[in-house]
Amino acid sequence: MDRFEISFLLTLHINTQKTMDYSAKKILYIEDDRESREMMADILRIHGFNYLEASRGIEGIRIATQYHPDLILMDLNLPDMNGYEITTLLKSIPNLKKTPIIALSADAKRDAKEFTLTAGCEGFIAKPINIADFLQRINEYLQGKKEIIAPELERKYLTEFNIRLGEKLHNKIEELEKVNQNLLGINDELKRSRQQLTDYNNRLFTMNNLANSLRLQESPEDVLNILPEKLVEGFQVDRVIIFQYDEKSEKLDPHSYAGVTVDEVKKLKLKLERIFYLQLKSELKILWVKNRTEILNRSLHKFALRLQSDSFILGSFSAFASRRDASGIFQNVVVKANINKNNENNLGTSKKLLIFLDRGHKRKNFITYEIRVIKAFLQTASIIYENMNLYHNLLKMLKIRERQAVTDPITEVHNYRYFQNQIEREIGRSQRHKKTFSIAMIDIDNFKEYNDTHGHFNGDLALKLIAQSLHENIRKSDILARYGGDEFIIILPELDKNQAKKLAEKLCDVISKTTLPAKKRVRKVNLTISLGIASFPSDGTQEETLLKKADEALYSAKESGRNTVSISV
Repeated sequence: MDRFEISFLLTLHINTQKTMDYSAKKILYIEDDRESREMMADILRIHGFNYLEASRGIEGIRIATQYHPDLILMDLNLPDMNGYEITTLLKSIPNLKKTPIIALSADAKRDAKEFTLTAGCEGFIAKPINIADFLQRINEYLQGKKEIIAPELERKYLTEFNIRLGEKLHNKIEELEKVNQNLLGINDELKRSRQQLTDYNNRLFTMNNLANSLRLQESPEDVLNILPEKLVEGFQVDRVIIFQYDEKSEKLDPHSYAGVTVDEVKKLKLKLERIFYLQLKSELKILWVKNRTEILNRSLHKFALRLQSDSFILGSFSAFASRRDASGIFQNVVVKANINKNNENNLGTSKKLLIFLDRGHKRKNFITYEIRVIKAFLQTASIIYENMNLYHNLLKMLKIRERQAVTDPITEVHNYRYFQNQIEREIGRSQRHKKTFSIAMIDIDNFKEYNDTHGHFNGDLALKLIAQSLHENIRKSDILARYGGDEFIIILPELDKNQAKKLAEKLCDVISKTTLPAKKRVRKVNLTISLGIASFPSDGTQEETLLKKADEALYSAKESGRNTVSISV
């Protein structure tokens, strides 16, 4: 029977019978089947009842407590609890104790009605319902009717009901105890997880602070020097040693450390197989040894014995930053920049570094999350170190390139380009302050003969020795530059011609006494210098004029017999 049929029957019923006024009566229907609730709503509302509904037992108890219905209709088989339990709970509520409860059930069991009445229901209506009879019975229950069973049957069913209720209660208690045990276990696990999370967050906070302190260091060496102390301080480890590894000798040289004394470090004679170092660098990055007895590598086992460590962490510090570290990248830059790294303090080379951490014998071993945090910090520290290393090497290279741009590669004194810049500055400065200055043009006497006799290698070396002697015997404010070939030029700030001549004569004497390279059994060729002097502003106020006057004076000195000084007139 669908809702349309019910509506038609209700209309017939209303037209054939005198209806009562039920507008003040509230009826609550507890039923999990939605269609049944809709049909019941049609039946009751068309007769003027104030209709309430619930789909679960707990929901029905809540609505009943809130709205105090005049009558409660209830299906016996609900998803969360059965009708007997709901009845018992409803009857235990003071405001609902006298509210009639009518059970609706399609239960075909012989004693379903008896158990329902024993549980406290005032009536029992079997499904499917007869509408006319149903409304009549609802009216009777509202007026106080209560179905009863014989006392002896009531006692029998009450006993059975209590037994069933007791068994169910016992089962519920067991279920609750199991749930409680599970909750206690979950709670303990949550406490442990919470503590670990707190520790983890604290370590991350510590890691961030330590990383910031590393970033504030002025050089890569400073980072390596303070890193062991920071690890001991922030990660509750007893010992930290950073080793520099030599691949050829396989030796480990302690670079920086914390938690060990200087004497203990001096006694350390450690080696590590190159193949193991390469594996650690390329694959493992970090090795966590939980127990020394489990070590299979002979070299690593000796390493652990020498350090008297049962459990430790060993990592390739150089490998944490990236597969191709910053110094390796920089090395290519050095090559492309055509910088002789042998003359520049091993510019761009990378140290091969290993880092060792342990907790001695007294503290508990590391746990997994600590390893993750330490590994993350070492990666951060390695990146900071490599970036700082790259930055400092770039600064060095910049200075080298700046020096190369103004330096003659053979003599290592300033080149002609630098001289041009400086003489323009000196002319401008002297004009502003109304000062004088001189320039000395220098030519090496007999240099072609020397070069042909002793070879170009010795010739270049002689040029370098003469340039060094000149540089060592002029003032700091004077500017020496190679003019080209075997010629040099000096800017002499605030010296007039006579003062410049005295300095030039001193240089002639120094060079004549300078020992120069020579081949054995080859005719000796003596090298001296001739100098021409010109001054600003008496000989000119422009670079070209001064250089011309100085060159003319130099020619005059050469013509006068060499190893002499001539001034412009």
